[in-house]
Amino acid sequence: MAFELSSPGLSRRRLSGIAAACILLHLALAPQVQLFGGVFNFMLVLTVSLAISLDSRTMVYVGFFSGFLYDLTTTGPVGLMSLLLALVGYGVALVSRGLASGVGMETLRIVIAAILGVNLIYSIVLLGLGVESSALTAIGVHGLASTVLDVLASIPFLLMAGSPAAQRGFSPRGFGYGRGSRFKGLK
Repeated sequence: MAFELSSPGLSRRRLSGIAAACILLHLALAPQVQLFGGVFNFMLVLTVSLAISLDSRTMVYVGFFSGFLYDLTTTGPVGLMSLLLALVGYGVALVSRGLASGVGMETLRIVIAAILGVNLIYSIVLLGLGVESSALTAIGVHGLASTVLDVLASIPFLLMAGSPAAQRGFSPRGFGYGRGSRFKGLK
């Protein structure tokens, strides 16, 4: 089965570089850095940053294998993050179908909502399975702190996965303004 890149600005070389960087950061940096019990999930960052640029079918596979790598490198249940990232990759790719890739307000809203949703669902399931002992610690501390770290980590990867037109500079044109909208009445 061949994967098609639906974004002309995202080449196979850039896709490979983003994936390799996220995998290396996940294996080397994520276990070492904690903020109030929250840790980086670079596999989630990889999934949501690529979902803005790629099609939904490809994102199911990217999300599943990213989640599987996450599951194999943590103490959580195997398969949970695989399921969550496959679903969020598919959903974010569908929702962001008409958006310009890169860092824009619409893109950031989708990325923040997806990261927050995955972290909260993961925390609630871990609480239900007895891995976490306190709801306040699971949701309030681990879930939200991990969300902050993941959102901050996703910004450079969104810039790398963005289209070349969005990376030209800091002008308003690079952030989706003036290019129109996917809704005809909202130009």
